[in-house]
Amino acid sequence: MARIIQTSQGKVTRQYLIREEHVSIGRSNKCFIHINEKFISSKHAEIITEEDHHGNKIYFLMDLNSKNGSYINKNKVGCRQLKHKDNIRFGHQFFIFIDDTTEEHEPA
Repeated sequence: MARIIQTSQGKVTRQYLIREEHVSIGRSNKCFIHINEKFISSKHAEIITEEDHHGNKIYFLMDLNSKNGSYINKNKVGCRQLKHKDNIRFGHQFFIFIDDTTEEHEPA
């Protein structure tokens, strides 16, 4: 199962499992991933889960026209597919995307 890990100063502070097709991220208390920071929009971004033509789950990060943007591997994105171990940033909050299904198929 995919998840994003929130980090601070190189240490894991929280983990969020991606179980739903749409996972909301923002300052609003209604967001699944609630981030109480002034640089985060009320509805900042969303992680969207889809299936490819083989039935494998694929994940996308979609910025919801936030004021300060969403970043994957230091690049500002509108909507982009997430890859295992991508670094994500919203405001001053840092996350790592983990896709356990990809991890299982990586060569040793």
